[in-house]
Amino acid sequence: MAGTGSARYRWRRAGAWLLLVAAAVALGRAGWSPARLLPWTGRADGLPARVAPGVWVGPVPAGGWPRDRVQVWLEALARQTGMPPEDARFDPANRAVIPGVAGLELDVPASLEAILRAPRDSRVALRFRAVPPRQDLDDFPGHPVYHGNRRKQAVTFLVNVAWGEEFLPAMFAALEKGGARVTFFPTGRWAQGHPDLVAEMARRGHELGSHGFSDTLDLERQPAAGVLADLRRGVEAVARAAGLDPAAVRFYSTHRGVRTAAVEQAAAEAGVRLIYWSLDTVDWTKPAPAAMARRIVTGARPGDLILMHPTAVTVEALPAMIRGLRQRGLAIVPLGQLLSPLPGDDGQPAFRPLGPAGPVLAATRGALGAVLAPAGHP
Repeated sequence: MAGTGSARYRWRRAGAWLLLVAAAVALGRAGWSPARLLPWTGRADGLPARVAPGVWVGPVPAGGWPRDRVQVWLEALARQTGMPPEDARFDPANRAVIPGVAGLELDVPASLEAILRAPRDSRVALRFRAVPPRQDLDDFPGHPVYHGNRRKQAVTFLVNVAWGEEFLPAMFAALEKGGARVTFFPTGRWAQGHPDLVAEMARRGHELGSHGFSDTLDLERQPAAGVLADLRRGVEAVARAAGLDPAAVRFYSTHRGVRTAAVEQAAAEAGVRLIYWSLDTVDWTKPAPAAMARRIVTGARPGDLILMHPTAVTVEALPAMIRGLRQRGLAIVPLGQLLSPLPGDDGQPAFRPLGPAGPVLAATRGALGAVLAPAGHP
């Protein structure tokens, strides 16, 4: 009898252990961990259970908040601050395409982690992520571009180069001093004669497009085959001088802005995007530098493509133009970056909100802009 009782006890004990193991496995699959029972370790993801004392999220004092409160606050903030993406669309006025632009949404998990891991008496910026549009330039092959998306707080300088090499060193210096990168469009013939300057453009981080091979070619009278031959020859000359793959030369700016059916067909066959402009410095007429800079700065809109050339007037006006555009909140970026639907390569969202976001907390009203600062920027 004693042996029988002992066996029953062992079976009951084994059964209890099996039930505990099964329960632990089920809870583990559901994401639960016994570590959650330890208040000093936070949850299974290793994050603290509370925000450290003295932590601020923008203008909001969040020190000492429990994790659940931070989570609820972030989720409410995400609902208030979302900005939808905007698809690329046909531009009927120019028979062209307007690029799309990504939306922006609060990254709740990344923001939660940043806040909970923030050291005592520190300030944290919220984390955001881009939401790409459903349609972009690739969905409109063969359509030219006259300007970028107006929600992008940036512009591009388009520099056509068939002459003016004597002014390029000073132009490089002015652009570097102003922290601006641009897109140069050399002709192929000029690039063959000045490969060192083309290579310098690439070395300094500027983008390269094609201005065709010859600026003396009568594009208006050329059939598509003639335009295509000149375009391909120009792309190859620029790429060779810069040490680039020809596929890296993605944009084509025609002489005098010529646009014909043959030009459009040639650009499509070459796989490049036709680029025109929305604002012209008219620097070849030699206006007063201060007047030219003032007209560009006051007339520029987000997404503008600003045409210029290497001239003495342009070099003199560049510092005021760069400074004035920056003061208006307009970054100066290469064309590929402007036309991309995603934020700039520095990670800062370059978007104009569609409208003021509603208040999430009464304490944040009037200071929401500080909460929305990208990571690492006050």
